[in-house]
Parts: sequence; C-alpha cells; structure tokens
Amino acid sequence: MASNFDFLKTVDKELYEIILDSEKLFRDEYFNQTCVQLRIFAEKMAKKILNHNDPNLTFDDTLNCLKDKIKTEKEKEFIDDLFFIKKLGNKSAHGEDISPKDTLEGLERAFEAGINYAYSKKKDEKINKLQFDITLLVTQKPLKENKLVEKYVQLAQEQKEELLNTKQGEFNSQVEKKDENGFSDKNYINNAKKYKKKELTPTQKKIKEKVKQAKKNLKQNINAPSKNNKKKKNKKQKKNNKLKHALFIIFVIISLIFILKMLLIF
Repeated sequence: MASNFDFLKTVDKELYEIILDSEKLFRDEYFNQTCVQLRIFAEKMAKKILNHNDPNLTFDDTLNCLKDKIKTEKEKEFIDDLFFIKKLGNKSAHGEDISPKDTLEGLERAFEAGINYAYSKKKDEKINKLQFDITLLVTQKPLKENKLVEKYVQLAQEQKEELLNTKQGEFNSQVEKKDENGFSDKNYINNAKKYKKKELTPTQKKIKEKVKQAKKNLKQNINAPSKNNKKKKNKKQKKNNKLKHALFIIFVIISLIFILKMLLIF
C-alpha cells in the first residue's frame, strides 16, 4: 500500500518504518499512540541530523543544538515542526487526550520535516514538490486513483442520464401529437369521430328553448316584486300627505273660531 512517506524508503529505512506505524495507528484512531510514535520519529531524525551518538543527549538538548545552527528560514521551519511534534508527544505521554485534528497536524508536520531531511540527503528537487495527501493517508491509495474511480462513476451517470433523455424524447414524440383543435391526447386523435359533438334533435331544441324562456321568466319574476313595492310605497306616501293637509286645514279653522269668540267676549 502507498504512503505519504514513500520518499523516505530509499533515504532512511528506519525512519520510514517508524512513520508507517504512525500512519497505521492514526487510521485505527489511536491518536495518542500516533503522537508518541511521531515523537520517536522526530527525535531520531533530529539526532541523525546533529550526527551525535551520545545516549545521554535528550531530545530538548538535540533541538537546542540544532536551533543554534539555524541559518535559513527553511531550517527554522524544520526545527519548529520538530518542536511541535515533541510537544504533542509529551502531552500524549502524560495522558492528555489528543484530538484527531491535532494528530493530523502532527503527521503533516512530520511530512514537512521528512521532506527537509530527505532533500538534505539527496538534493532532489522532486522531493520538494511532494504534497501531503490526506486521502492517501486514510485510504492508502493515491488521490489520482480515487479521481479515476470518480471519473468512471461520473461517466456512467452521464450515460444513464443520456439514455433517460432519449427515452423521454421518444415518449414525448408519441404523446404530444395534436389535432386541429389543439388536443394532444393520442387516444382522442386516433378516435376523433368517436368524440365529435352530436347535433340536437328538433324535440331537444324545443326543450332547450323552453328551459331558456323559463329562466328568463324566473329572472323577471324575481325583479318584479321590487317594482310593485315602490308603487305601493308611493301611493301610501301620497295618502299620508293628503291626511296631513286636511288636518292642517281643520286646525286653522278651529284656531280662527277660537280667536273670533275671544274677540266677541271682549
């Protein structure tokens, strides 16, 4: 199976075997153990670069010695990656839970440190162009292979859609035939005579006319009462006006008689 660290296989087999174990632990979701293994990887790499075989030399001593020799930005980044891995490994060794995100960052930094180490040994520019592939870490298959699988899946999907569109077109061409009246029902078109409108017989025409006249009469009868009501109302109003006029005249006569009696008395 492929690994992100295959470039180390011909550079340093010991480091390659250690980092392969780290990747396997990560895939099995043993994140703390992964970080411990990464610390071992980083410490061995640092001592190989310092080229010091003193067994009493600690990881911190090694890193500080390398830090004092920094000359370029690239060397500084390399030492920073090793410090990060050491810190992560120490946390893990002391029982602190390491998140998958931090563990993944540890692997990515180990990759960058491994690139710098391998380039210092081989001076091959192809090594500097390598990039960390998370898909490769998880599936142990290069991203290109996964893209190839996706490509064939997509091609199959496109062929399926093309076939469906063709079948739909054939169906539409049969169903959407229209007659002179714009009907698109295939059954109606093929049996147009069966659906033609029948002419009414003389008797049916008479019945239709009577129904029409009855509706007209009904409408007139509904409106008629309102007119009669208005006439009755007008007659009643005239009668009331005459009565009021007569009462007024009687009132005036009585008033005049009363006034005359009063004049005669005085």
